Amino acid sequence: MKVIVIMAGGTGERFWPLSRFTKPKQLLTLTGSGQSLLEEAVERSMAIVPPANIFIATSSHLQKAIQDAELGIPAENVIAEPCRRNTAGCLIYATATILARTNLSPEELTMGVLTADQRIPDTEPFVNTIGNAMDVAEKNDALITVGIQPVRPETGYGYIEVAANAKSLGDDKAYPLFSVASFKEKPKADEAAKYIASGRFYWNSGMFFWRLSTFQNEFGHANPVMAETLEDLTDALMANDPDRAARIFDALPNISIDYALMEKAHNVMVVPGNFIWDDVGAWDALDRTFPRDNNGNVRVGDPVVIDCNDSIVYNACGQKKIAVGAVGLKDMVVVVGDDAVLVMPKNRAQDVRKIVISLRDRGATQL
Repeated sequence: MKVIVIMAGGTGERFWPLSRFTKPKQLLTLTGSGQSLLEEAVERSMAIVPPANIFIATSSHLQKAIQDAELGIPAENVIAEPCRRNTAGCLIYATATILARTNLSPEELTMGVLTADQRIPDTEPFVNTIGNAMDVAEKNDALITVGIQPVRPETGYGYIEVAANAKSLGDDKAYPLFSVASFKEKPKADEAAKYIASGRFYWNSGMFFWRLSTFQNEFGHANPVMAETLEDLTDALMANDPDRAARIFDALPNISIDYALMEKAHNVMVVPGNFIWDDVGAWDALDRTFPRDNNGNVRVGDPVVIDCNDSIVYNACGQKKIAVGAVGLKDMVVVVGDDAVLVMPKNRAQDVRKIVISLRDRGATQL
């Protein structure tokens, strides 16, 4: 059996003031498609596995909002983690839930892990690549990831390194398969430029594929305590004891799957993704996800924009409620919401999180 887990528990702080605690970015329309990011992710997944085999892993306070979005999957497939424990905890809880519900052995289950914050406009090449990655994972004792061919020295993404002159480990020339040499965290600009020049690096897409037996075994080597937690959590959920499951889960460290597993695993392979991909991580991503006018501006909500260049002006309220005007801007972002306004240079998009932290410290309600 093949299943897909879509991770959708983040708060999307870099998309404040639109992204909020009860309606984070995965529930917003940020690609110009008219669909939320999560709707797009589910729709793509339906081309790979049946709706009954798609699970959404999220925070408990978002479970009902996602269920109410009527995404076409069973309501019970929206899995609510008892508390936030980063992506490693998310995938441990999702794995335990799926094992408990299906009553299949870990050897019989192959999982694809996708995220709810990516723009992938061309479904067919994506589906073909992911289908191939899941087949490879099903047949090999390896953790598989998808790497994206970088098109710019991006400092906001992690990178996957392959060995110099690496040769494909697979037989399918259309879908080469390489052994991963290392994972690199978000680099500085000069380092990112070196990565691009070497031709040995891919963007880390955050997509992973494995048989659950391989996932368990690799976790046993990389982090034995967390592997034992997975077993205990599965037992608690199979016994229908949510209180015990919550106590077990609460003891997990708050750590990403990259740190907890991928960077320590014995056998990790990367499939290059041959599809258009963008991580919708901050406001500057709208330059790539929305159409721009003749002066390079992204305009949403009918703002009045005069003598502006390469700027993003997003009026979430619409002109009938709030009239928004911008004059003489260059490389700026202006976002107007019901109860908050954001103004910043585009190259400071990653710093929106600092505003959220400051507002939280003040006890502000606009979060």
